[in-house]
Amino acid sequence: MASESKTAVVAALIGNAALALLKGATAAMTGSAAMLAETFHSLADTGNQVLLFVGMRLSQRPPDRSHPFGYGMNTYFWAFVVSAMLFSVGGAFSIWEAVHKFLAPPAYVASPGAFFVLAGAFVFEAMSLGVALHSFRAERRGEPILRFMREARDPTLPTVLLEDSAALLSIVVAAAGLALAQLTGRPQWDAAASAAIGLILIAVATFLAYENYSLLLGEPATAEQEAEIRARLAADPAVRDVVSLHTMHLGPSAVLVSARVWFRPELTARQIEAPRADGAPDRGGGAAPGGCRARGAARHAPPPDPHRARAAGCGPARRVRS
Repeated sequence: MASESKTAVVAALIGNAALALLKGATAAMTGSAAMLAETFHSLADTGNQVLLFVGMRLSQRPPDRSHPFGYGMNTYFWAFVVSAMLFSVGGAFSIWEAVHKFLAPPAYVASPGAFFVLAGAFVFEAMSLGVALHSFRAERRGEPILRFMREARDPTLPTVLLEDSAALLSIVVAAAGLALAQLTGRPQWDAAASAAIGLILIAVATFLAYENYSLLLGEPATAEQEAEIRARLAADPAVRDVVSLHTMHLGPSAVLVSARVWFRPELTARQIEAPRADGAPDRGGGAAPGGCRARGAARHAPPPDPHRARAAGCGPARRVRS
């Protein structure tokens, strides 16, 4: 997921930086509210790609004493900041500009050059969206789109995909507003387009904020991943039964696993903690399903019958390396 996300972010960053310059120049020449809204939209998207890069880079820092589980949550935090920027810089400003132009409509709204810029912007955004869709298909692997979006634990690629989709829709709205303003001679259509663009951006920002908020609180691994983790634990020769399993993503590629297991009663703690004789990964961590790193601990769960527990030599619950 990291390589595909990086490719999509790079494509979006280059495209949005170029479009911000073109749209800004056109907005200055025409005084169009819709073009100004599009300019701030591209500026917000450009800043967002930079922040996504910051999150991806910081999340790769190794664990240390102050953060023993690593820095993977940086991805979620900076993705949340991206949603806040899209809401304020993109959406809120577009609506403010629409109100301003409604109250004081400009005498001159658009020129043919504005439509050429929007056409070029549409091509650039379509290319960026094509790169994001290619990366999206590579990661989705045939999984239904809505399910993949709902269960994705790396917000970078869905963020780029939604931003590019919103950008294409906003360009169409801006072109429609400018065309109606020219045909009718009423610049209010231009202001209405700016307001519509603002609402589109606020809707996308709200969705992204909700998803990233949930990831920051801590979401579990997917049902398929938890089933595979449970199966791996149950396949361990030292484990008699898996009583309970809890997981939480510490980042896009790291999962915290907490399992309560019933070890075989004839084994001592030293035997349980000993490395696996078959060369399998240590029970304290390793590779988890879906390409994630797993860190975890297991607690010994006594059998339901306390008399059987004492007879088998199982004492109270104790923490061991899982």
